[in-house]
Amino acid sequence: MQVKEAVAACLTQADGQFCSGAVLAKKLGVSRNAVWKAVQALQNEGFPIEARKKTGYRITQEADLLTADSVRPYLHTRVLGHPLYVHPELDSTNARCRDLARRGAAHGTVVAANSQTAGRGRQGRLFCSPPGSGLYFSVLLKQAVALQEAPMLTACAAVAAARAIDALYSTHTQIKWVNDLYLDGKKCCGILTEGEVSLESGKLECAIIGIGINVRNTQSSLPPELHPIVTSLEEAIPGCQVRRSELLAAVLYELEVLLPELSFRRFLPEYRDRSCLIGKTAEITMENGARKKVAVVEIADDCGLVVRDSYGNVETLHAGEVHIGSGNLSDS
Repeated sequence: MQVKEAVAACLTQADGQFCSGAVLAKKLGVSRNAVWKAVQALQNEGFPIEARKKTGYRITQEADLLTADSVRPYLHTRVLGHPLYVHPELDSTNARCRDLARRGAAHGTVVAANSQTAGRGRQGRLFCSPPGSGLYFSVLLKQAVALQEAPMLTACAAVAAARAIDALYSTHTQIKWVNDLYLDGKKCCGILTEGEVSLESGKLECAIIGIGINVRNTQSSLPPELHPIVTSLEEAIPGCQVRRSELLAAVLYELEVLLPELSFRRFLPEYRDRSCLIGKTAEITMENGARKKVAVVEIADDCGLVVRDSYGNVETLHAGEVHIGSGNLSDS
């Protein structure tokens, strides 16, 4: 464990009480200067540490902590989150989870971070992950999945995250095909599923589901160009105060309930019911960059998007970017 992470763990366990630099240094077997540098780094990452001369350091009691210790009281899963690794900062929770998988990490391993410096969305786009503003985590699945069932993993995760948010905050979270959650017409969550295929079995032998949920401060912490299209739980829900530890545990619980149903697709009707696209006109950007306006008809059994163009042609899409409300079909 790095000094920074060890200091964060000690202060968390102190439950709001001050810890002197000398005591921390002795406990961790490092210099007081190393402790000071670790505290500075944590503060720069948004960790809520109060420093007081001749007294020491403490985590403010009203802080929304995200640590392994803060998650455990809420965690009621048998597999997912055992083990659980929580970091003040990572480049990418998916990348760290993939590294752990290659070193033999167990099915159900979860990696979470207070912030990401290189968080990724679909098609390699940057997923902004500022300190303290969101919940960023990845789940490692090492049970083989048939390739035709792989798209179901993202749909399953979307339903699980939506269920958790609704249960905790009395919302009605919608899903925008294939991997985004929406509140009040704005994105509040993104999901990225990655995997490794075995050439011998022809199956997805390892999958990593990365989930990023905007919790607060999107208008102040995200780039201005994103403000019209993104929101957070606390911004979308009046009076909402999110405990990220509780939210993480709730999503993992719902995901553990749904994963055994993957091949049966019992969650697909709920995925359809939560769709914010069915019955709407949308613009699709294809993988080759071409754009076309379509009417969204339904979600297919394989989780493809069934659309109809202005000529009445119906097709099922399995890739592409969807933009809602792009005018009339006659415009195309």
